Amino acid sequence: MEWTQLWAGVTFAAQNGDAEGLLTAAAAGGLHLSDIVPRPGGFSARCAAWHYRKLAALARRRRVRLRIQKRRGLFFCIRPLLRRRGLWAGCLVFLPLLLWLQGFVWFVEPVGLTPGQQARAAVVLWEAGLFPGNAVTQEKLAAGEYALLQSGEFSWASLNFMKGKLVAEAAAAKPVPDIAAGTLHGLRARVSGTVVRTNLVSGTMLVVPGQAIEAGQGLIGTARAERDGTLIFQPAAGSVRAQFEWENEQDAALMLPIEQLTGQQAVHRTLFWDGHAVALPSLHPAPGRAEAAAIVRHYQPEAFGLPVPVFIEETTYYYKASTDLERTEEQALALARLQSKQALQQNWPDFELLARKEDVSVEENTLHYRVVYTITADICK
Repeated sequence: MEWTQLWAGVTFAAQNGDAEGLLTAAAAGGLHLSDIVPRPGGFSARCAAWHYRKLAALARRRRVRLRIQKRRGLFFCIRPLLRRRGLWAGCLVFLPLLLWLQGFVWFVEPVGLTPGQQARAAVVLWEAGLFPGNAVTQEKLAAGEYALLQSGEFSWASLNFMKGKLVAEAAAAKPVPDIAAGTLHGLRARVSGTVVRTNLVSGTMLVVPGQAIEAGQGLIGTARAERDGTLIFQPAAGSVRAQFEWENEQDAALMLPIEQLTGQQAVHRTLFWDGHAVALPSLHPAPGRAEAAAIVRHYQPEAFGLPVPVFIEETTYYYKASTDLERTEEQALALARLQSKQALQQNWPDFELLARKEDVSVEENTLHYRVVYTITADICK
């Protein structure tokens, strides 16, 4: 096949009339025919599509009937598209629109952030108006960087925007090292107990291991005497671990009214673009706060794997109903023990448990739990 027929070529059949004269006239007129095959009453051949009209005029003079059998080539593949004026008008509108949308956020690329930091930074940028579908200005970029630094999680932040791409770079803030600054008023005991171990960092240790102490008694002082009797004042810093008893009480109801999910839900979506919010249609009305629990999430839609410069807020309402939760005494006791252990952990984070004494009673559908822990912990305050 000639290269001209790769663009647009036709296969035709010629019958009746002076078919041989048609071949001679076509050759004389520079109309190149290929794949000429004799047929009963004529022949079949191929030619370039733009030669077919001249060939048809020669055929009419010789009373030869031409009939196209097959069209082939790239032109016939795209010809249906060429006839669609709306498609080309859409392309003409799309290109300027695409250039204009380069000033909007298409997607956010975080750099140097963990998944958790990315989620928290996205919330901060959302509040600053920097999310897909919104126009970007230098004021918004400066406000976004300031908001990231004000969050306290990042020690350095930079926002760079170019042609729809917002690059968010940040460095996590390093924790401030613990410095034993101590106190100028001395350290005293929070509770009564027996000293087990001491650790002096600064000041004067006033107790020794094995000594019984009372609540409020001085443990580490701020004065230290030299050999000549001169007093030197130092901030009091260190720790004194003591053994003592700590008591806690908890009440756990055996019958508890709760809000239980029913399994029904309703979804409402809101589209955000360029500072505008458009509520998308929903089949169900939004319930009240007393009727359902609301979970909100944000996501960016995609078209053929490419992000679209809009943002959607999806609110899912999970309906709930009031019911009574029945607990067995074993379940209530386990819950009371857990709450007491949490209270112990909150009051004495560095505790070491030595013993535990419990007292359990049930009265009017309520389990009363009392426990006495024997622990060792740092009692300085």
